[in-house]
Amino acid sequence: MFLEDKMATTTIVDGSVYVASLIDTDGNPTGSISGDTITHDANKAVEIYSARIEYNYTDDVGGIAFKSKGKTDETKPRRIIDLKRIIKTITVTGVLDDETSLRAITKRNDLLNMGEFQRTLTLVWGNGNYRTIFDPVSNADKIGVFILKMRFRETAGIFGVPVLGDPQPFTKTNVEITLVVGKDI
Repeated sequence: MFLEDKMATTTIVDGSVYVASLIDTDGNPTGSISGDTITHDANKAVEIYSARIEYNYTDDVGGIAFKSKGKTDETKPRRIIDLKRIIKTITVTGVLDDETSLRAITKRNDLLNMGEFQRTLTLVWGNGNYRTIFDPVSNADKIGVFILKMRFRETAGIFGVPVLGDPQPFTKTNVEITLVVGKDI
């Protein structure tokens, strides 16, 4: 579980995706997005260098075939009922990199903790007027995202010249996260 941490600020950079927890477990705001910055509790925002973002829309449409006299199977009318069970998912594929202030393994652990212990999350990518934001704090409809699935891929060690010391100087962790868009009720 998270301990109460000090506030941190993350600058939104083009080409990156940000997953952040800006509300506490009771639904109270603990951070915000303003311009090109995200203000958040420490360890509750992760930058993913992303090569691909997939935004999927699925609607569960039901179909019913009615029987009628004198008509063959090929000409029977088919009735469609749009159930409006819409599911919007976003899949982010990218890399967690070591930085001078934060290691990739720490970012991975922060994502795992957010998925397990936090409620609605904030998702941000893009720039300026073309920025996409799902933020339950500033959005009037309180629409955010929930982590549905995460997958991490990393090597067991660094290939090449052996380096003494701990931690190793540079690692990359590939990440794929599937998020569901919705409102916490």
